[in-house]
This record gives sequence, C-alpha cells and structure tokens, in this order.
Amino acid sequence: MPPTLEDRLRSARNADGGFGPVAGVPSEPDATALAAIALDDGDARAWLAANQRADGGFGPVVGAVVRDDTAVAAMALPDGDARERALDRIVATAGANGPGGEGDPLGWPWSDGTHGWVEPTAWAILALRAHRPDASDRLDDGLALLRDRESVGGGWNFGDRTMLGVDLHPYVQTTGIALFAVHGLDPGLMARGLDTLRRRWASEASGLLSLALAAAAFRRYGDPAATETARRLRGAEPVEPDTVALAWATIALGSGLHVLEVP
Repeated sequence: MPPTLEDRLRSARNADGGFGPVAGVPSEPDATALAAIALDDGDARAWLAANQRADGGFGPVVGAVVRDDTAVAAMALPDGDARERALDRIVATAGANGPGGEGDPLGWPWSDGTHGWVEPTAWAILALRAHRPDASDRLDDGLALLRDRESVGGGWNFGDRTMLGVDLHPYVQTTGIALFAVHGLDPGLMARGLDTLRRRWASEASGLLSLALAAAAFRRYGDPAATETARRLRGAEPVEPDTVALAWATIALGSGLHVLEVP
C-alpha cells in the first residue's frame, strides 16, 4: 500500500524534531508549525519553543531581514509563556504604508519594516481571534486590509488588488487562507471568496498546496466542493517532498483543521 500524505509528512521530520520547507533541509518555524498543527505533534511544538527569538517572534533572520512566521507558530503552540510572547509580538507588529497614505490599513508584513501582505495578515487575524480576541484594534486593521486588498470579483492575490492600473487576479492559496481568517466576520467577503475558490480551484489543482488549501477551506465552510477536492487530494501524487504542501494536505483531511476553526 503506498504511503499516505500524512505518512509522507511524518517521514520528512528532521532529527531535531522540526521540519524544513522541503524534506532534507534544516528545520524552519513555518513548516514546523504547520506540521505540528497537522499531526498534533509534541516534538514539533518543542522545536518551536526552543527556537523562539528573544523578541517573541519566529522566523529566520538573514542579516537585517527578518522573516516573520510568528502567527502560524502561535497557532501551533500550546497554552503558556511561549505563545503569549508570540502574541505580544503579533500585536506589536504592523506593516508599513506602501502606496497608500496615512490612515490606510497596515495589516502584517512578511518581513519587518515592509508593507502588509494578505497571507501574514490572515495568519495574524487567525492567531488573535483564537488566543487574543481583545486585541480589537489590530483585528479591525487586519480585516480592513483584507477588504482593501480583495481582488475584483472576490478572492485575494498575494498583495495589492491592482498593479499599474491592471486588476490582479486572485489565487487559490491566498484566497484559501484568507477565507479562514474572515470566516464569520464579513458575509460579503466570505461569499465572494468562496465563489472565486469554486471557479478557480480546478485550474490550480495540479499544485498540491493549492489543492490542499482549497480542500481545507471548502471543508471549513461546509461547501459541497469539499467532497471532490478531498477525493482529488487523497489521490494526489506529490512531485516533490514539499513539507508545507504535505502539512496542508494533512490538515485538510484530518483533525488538524479544528485548530484553524477559530470562533
């Protein structure tokens, strides 16, 4: 019997208990946190706690560039000091104003000092809704950014909705994670995002990560498309040992999804 997607994910674990973004490379917070959520894995959580930065954040630091994976790590960590320090970092972090002006929503950046992007903002909203719901100002700002960056017709691109006057089309990956963040908050965003996902998922289904995120989002919303995307996902044959994609596939098909079902 061939290995399942979950089996493939487990086999990608490094000797230190963490997971790299692909099998065989050093452990990183993003992949390790997703694997911890997917597998309900104590060793992965222990790796996260041991690799938290002094400022409470998570993510590799290369020179002056800080990749911020704090929100996904906060979703994976158990109750305790490590998660509280991560949440403090999330509340204190905001994007810089990009092409907009003063007063525009800031959201959360991928890297310190840069403007907000859809995916880190969605993860930060999830983490605060789950574990720091009284951070209302930051939550309101994050939702405002997702409203501002919504693609024409619904769904989300990675960053802005337009570039040089051209409308940027949405992607399955970003639309999927943003739908988790806005669940129960904005009926219009939810409906348009789901409609976009229904229209686009099949065209991106050759990528395991896109298929997994579509399946996860449809399952979260109880959408009828969850049945077909899950069937396709179970039969998928990963081309590369992409740990992040395998983690999302395991989340989409398993109990790890409940971690992301924030109230």
